Amino acid sequence: MENLKEKIQSVVNLYKSGNLVKTEEIVKKLIKENPNLVFLYNLLGLTLSGQNKIDEAIECYKNGIKIDPKYGMIYNNLGLLFYNRKSIKLGSKDYLKKAEDLYKKSISLDSKIPEPQTNLGNLYNLTNRHKDAIKHHKLAIQINPKFVYPYLNIANVYLSIGKFDQAKEYLVKAIEINPKFYMAHRILSRVTKYKKDDKHLNQLKNLYKEIHEKDFENKMFLAFSLGKANEDIKNFEDSFLYYSNANSICRKKVSFSIENETQKFNEIKKTFSKSLFNKFENSGNFDASPIFIVGMPRSGTTLVEQILSSHSNVFGADEVDIIPELTRKYFGENNINLFLQNVFEFEKKDLKKMGEEYILRINDISSNSIRTTDKLPVNFTSIGLIKLILPKAKIIHTSRNPKDNIFSIFKNYFPAGKIPYAYSLEEIVQYYNLYFDLMKYWNNIIPEFIFNIKYENLISETKNEIIKLLDFCELSWEDECLNFYNNKRPIKTASDIQVRSKIFNTSIDYWKNYKKYLDKHYLDIKL
Repeated sequence: MENLKEKIQSVVNLYKSGNLVKTEEIVKKLIKENPNLVFLYNLLGLTLSGQNKIDEAIECYKNGIKIDPKYGMIYNNLGLLFYNRKSIKLGSKDYLKKAEDLYKKSISLDSKIPEPQTNLGNLYNLTNRHKDAIKHHKLAIQINPKFVYPYLNIANVYLSIGKFDQAKEYLVKAIEINPKFYMAHRILSRVTKYKKDDKHLNQLKNLYKEIHEKDFENKMFLAFSLGKANEDIKNFEDSFLYYSNANSICRKKVSFSIENETQKFNEIKKTFSKSLFNKFENSGNFDASPIFIVGMPRSGTTLVEQILSSHSNVFGADEVDIIPELTRKYFGENNINLFLQNVFEFEKKDLKKMGEEYILRINDISSNSIRTTDKLPVNFTSIGLIKLILPKAKIIHTSRNPKDNIFSIFKNYFPAGKIPYAYSLEEIVQYYNLYFDLMKYWNNIIPEFIFNIKYENLISETKNEIIKLLDFCELSWEDECLNFYNNKRPIKTASDIQVRSKIFNTSIDYWKNYKKYLDKHYLDIKL
């Protein structure tokens, strides 16, 4: 038995080191020798899921439950897999319901483990049950006050509902428990307005000096934090250096080809022609409730959604992946490319079916509101498809001074892969030019389908622009739209802090603070 304990400890250490392939090999051997030891099934499930072998991991956890149905942690880990699969069927609550049930089962079997409590809290935050989310995160803290993740998670809840002081309080607590909790440092930097003698700024500097060069992710978190902190104290030289370092780390983790993007954008323009729209005239689903807000990230999309969702007849759904998910479902992993190849073989009934499915999924989120905003910026690439499947939908395109827009993308952290072009100024400029050309194309070919609004105009002529915006959406005037900063809806984007404030113009021409570092990158921007 002692020998087995040593073997298990050895393989646990191997798992913690990140060598998942070798861990999987050894654990499978141990299971053959000890087929009734549920701990091994749990460890194997973690190892498989870490390699994105999700189906195998699910099966492994289920086998472990058969052996010992009272082992609480395995239900928690299985729940996490279903929770992380939520995007596969966005609009369907199946996966989230399975995750919720599994977390609750884990809690009922073992009330002394904090993980299922805080995981349940994350699920409730996602589904906007914020009081329940806070409750379960606090329960996790009660179980283990030294477990740092519930502090971070509860801070994220408070951030999404605009309670920034409370968020800051829990982030500070997390860092007090673990001064090297780098993710907490990054989020704390977002809600802090730094001064030169700020204690946290000095802490960030010291951590950055000490961190190992190969600890890439945490070094990235610190670099973004220091970029923001130095920006606050107007040390723009160091700020740009830190932002550059952070993005350089991110860039190494993603695969992005401007050549592939160029080909895709050219194919979109080639395929979505006048003849195509004529062929499918009066096709699709005629539900007029969706309002799509599109554009480049950091172009004012969140502000526009905040304004519209302040209207009594509008539900703000935030950034939802329904259009990309539908595209993948109907055309496979190559999505738009397959669509471009096969679109002329489509029938009107196919487009109607896609439109109907979109409405079902968005209604599942919005509770059948009169109007619902879908604020996924990259949907600008799918305007042609939206026109075919939802011809009565509204498309609002937000744009911003490209020099401000590009730098704002560069200085904000986006999880690796979410916006793969975001980590290089050269590539952001190249992608921006593709976007610019495509929007010019859409505005030429289907101008009546698109309402264009400039961020700068919205700032300088707020009421007039809101009047025009509401008129396009066929909505009556409501004062609440002008007082959008009072809107308490949850916001989970990088603009969560800005849109809870009254209109301010300090972000206009902000790029000029970094002019000497940006000019050489901005030579090729299309205007």
